[in-house]
Amino acid sequence: MSRPQVFPALAAALLTAAACGTGEPRSWRGSIDTLPSGTIVVSNPADGIWDEQSAWRIVEELRIGTAEGSGPELFGSIGALEVDRLGRIWVLEQQAQEIRVFDGQGRYVRTVGRKGGGPGEFRQVIGFAWGADGNLWVVDPSNNRISVVDTAGRFVTSHRTIGSWVIAPWPGGVDSTGNFYTYAPAGGSDPLALVLVRYNAAMEPQDTIRLPRESSDESYFEHRTDGGFIRAGVPYASRLQWRFRWPGYIWFGRTGEYRLYQRSLEGDTLRIVSREFEPLPVTDEDIDSAIARLEWFTKQGGRIDRSKFPRTKPAWEDLYTDDRGYLWVVPVLPKARSGFGITAFDIFDPEGRYLGRVELPFNLGPGPVIRGDFLYGEVWDELQVPYVVRARIERPL
Repeated sequence: MSRPQVFPALAAALLTAAACGTGEPRSWRGSIDTLPSGTIVVSNPADGIWDEQSAWRIVEELRIGTAEGSGPELFGSIGALEVDRLGRIWVLEQQAQEIRVFDGQGRYVRTVGRKGGGPGEFRQVIGFAWGADGNLWVVDPSNNRISVVDTAGRFVTSHRTIGSWVIAPWPGGVDSTGNFYTYAPAGGSDPLALVLVRYNAAMEPQDTIRLPRESSDESYFEHRTDGGFIRAGVPYASRLQWRFRWPGYIWFGRTGEYRLYQRSLEGDTLRIVSREFEPLPVTDEDIDSAIARLEWFTKQGGRIDRSKFPRTKPAWEDLYTDDRGYLWVVPVLPKARSGFGITAFDIFDPEGRYLGRVELPFNLGPGPVIRGDFLYGEVWDELQVPYVVRARIERPL
């Protein structure tokens, strides 16, 4: 597989010049190297390029939802979001198993689907994506199918798929050539092992893609029962996180180190991006709070071994990309804001340079959509009522 070759000294000079040309006054102090295999290695210092004037800002400009009434703006549980070319927001209402569409001003347009097993009905939607045909492909593993609806909300057709246990947010998608990807059990001795199944635009299976695997020493609390076992991950333990992203590659890494890998679907490592960081300690108070959150596990007979807790916290929690190739990494912060959800992102440009940290004016739910100059996602009020927000990404020049 051919890749662009980047020469370290020239790349650093060009990127510094680019920073100055875009209003980023600090020169970049990292390095870019190319290994003999063609893998590009980007090493970043702890500090980013941005200063106070050049840093991006997230400004909320639209909020859809209500805490009262019974109209379409009242959400019980938001399962997924998408945005079409007209700026309309498609919201999966998880409890009702229907998709509600709102225009760019937040006005209700229509409802698509309903709970059930018939054509155009949904049983357990976990996500959706725009297909090569311009229609919305809705992933419904409990109905063992993908339902296709057009932008007017009309049911077009459905495709049978392999049923599986549920992962939300859904980790599939569509690549730049129109192939559709969703996950399936890999089989074998590990019941949690997954593969991505690649389908063409006619939903004919083409092949499977192996995904990054957890190491065998992953830390769990486990409780064996007559019917099997239940597991709870050890809080603050390093874990493998991965994301499939358009135009067709996987970003992954272990959260205990600030080192992220971009891999092609053919298995080639394209880029390795790292950032210096100082690990935060896991305190006794942190452990006590984590054990309290594991009450669901202990109520079923599980036991918590405090010695399994690591001494330091991970560097990051999750990662996303936008349609411009920027990497949005959810950092582990020294002091978490009250409530739950994402409160900040570390931003890396498409080359892998660390730009800086952007703070959010709200606590954001998992699975945000970052498209163009806007960020879309789920937030909650003080009563934990869910809302959909659209926020503008301000990029000062």
